[in-house]
Amino acid sequence: MVDIDPIAEPVLWTRGRGCGELAEAISGGRAIRVVGGVAEECIRHRARLLVTRKLSGFDLTSVAIPVDVDLSRASTVVAAVAGGPHSHLAARTAHLLGGALGVESFMACAYRDEQGKQAAVSTIESLFRLVPGLEYRLVEAPDAEGLLAMLPDDTLLVIGAPGGTWLQRTFFGPGAKLRGSTRAGTVVIRSSPPRVFQHMTDPVFVGPMRQAADILRIHGESVLAVVDQARLVGIVRRVALAGAGDGAVVGEMMTEPVAVHLTDNMAELDGMERFFEGSPVPVIDDEGILVGSIAG
Repeated sequence: MVDIDPIAEPVLWTRGRGCGELAEAISGGRAIRVVGGVAEECIRHRARLLVTRKLSGFDLTSVAIPVDVDLSRASTVVAAVAGGPHSHLAARTAHLLGGALGVESFMACAYRDEQGKQAAVSTIESLFRLVPGLEYRLVEAPDAEGLLAMLPDDTLLVIGAPGGTWLQRTFFGPGAKLRGSTRAGTVVIRSSPPRVFQHMTDPVFVGPMRQAADILRIHGESVLAVVDQARLVGIVRRVALAGAGDGAVVGEMMTEPVAVHLTDNMAELDGMERFFEGSPVPVIDDEGILVGSIAG
């Protein structure tokens, strides 16, 4: 099962005003600076979160963007949540920042009318189960300015990236001015789905010239990756090995390779568990090299 915590070590950061400080606060002082290609570094470190200076098309990990952030001024950290795809990460980030800075943190969900209030209550209840211990408040406000007016002056605001909720539209829509909206600044959060590279373990495989009888004694998996010179060349099933004659080798019984790519969304594993009969699913890179295994 995939860890539901959207932030796990390590947190990476790129050059840019406030990126290093924010990453250190979120990670508890264990952040890693990106020194090469961003994608390569995120994969190498199996990062879940990248703190960077601007939103872009990069989506291998979730991202956090500091906007005029001054952590030394923050007296409160507030996650403005609205039920969108980034709310869980925003709430978790606010909770971590509040703990790191030693200040109050809570999530605030705004609503405009009674119908909206019911949706806000549902949002808060679902997020509280995911981020236990983080306080919450329901705020009646017509727009972003109304919500901000009810927060302490030195609030560090955490909010999801532009999306479809009415609250996000008021923050990021035409004419909206996020910069300078709070004295301690704003952290913009965009959540990305979990990727295979973030959860894979060491590869499990056999060579094509290994004898079937030896594999049966050493391995208990129902399905195994077959690798030749580091490349995935096929898969072999235990039932096929068990029915092989004396002296038979793995390569004689293997079938076409089946695998997931290390950057695939974890949703790509749906249905793999049955195909691999509960055995680890091979993970490959762009060159077809076996780089890991992951539970189906």
